[in-house]
Amino acid sequence: MASRTTAALPSAILILRLLTLALLVASLALIAADKLNVDGDPPQRFTFKDGHAYRYVLAVAVLGCAYTLLHLPFAAVGVARRKRLVGGGGEDVALLLVVADVAFALLLAAGDGAGLGFTHDAKRYFDGVEFGGTGGSPEDDRYQRDVDRFFDLASASAGLMLAAAACTALMIILSVYSLVKSQ
Repeated sequence: MASRTTAALPSAILILRLLTLALLVASLALIAADKLNVDGDPPQRFTFKDGHAYRYVLAVAVLGCAYTLLHLPFAAVGVARRKRLVGGGGEDVALLLVVADVAFALLLAAGDGAGLGFTHDAKRYFDGVEFGGTGGSPEDDRYQRDVDRFFDLASASAGLMLAAAACTALMIILSVYSLVKSQ
């Protein structure tokens, strides 16, 4: 059983790191592509740049991708060497990586909270707005659909970031298990 655990733990960490990267890339793509065009005088275009919370979500997604890409080689080396300790080094290196993962998970959770919180509040505000001044017109309905789509994409981006935080939390649990078993 020890050999199965020795081989399975680094493989699980590598799979979770790859899944985290994929979720963060998808989150980054959604928030970067999210835009809302409002016809008017003058026409306006809203993107993630217009809300500080959405800028934060984008920044956290970029940092998360960089952090995960930095750790992927260590995870791959752990699989190749079949070492149970995270990072392929000693216990001190593994503990440092666990602490870094905890900080990273907290950053992801904060980005998710900012994105979902702002989206919820802004969407609630826009639910009662009549864009054309005449409620129920086709143009007003189109604007409402566009606004809903804008906020739905932002919510999806934050939700993917939450899933990445969950993957990171699972990595932390596995890493701590690995540290405890090595003693």
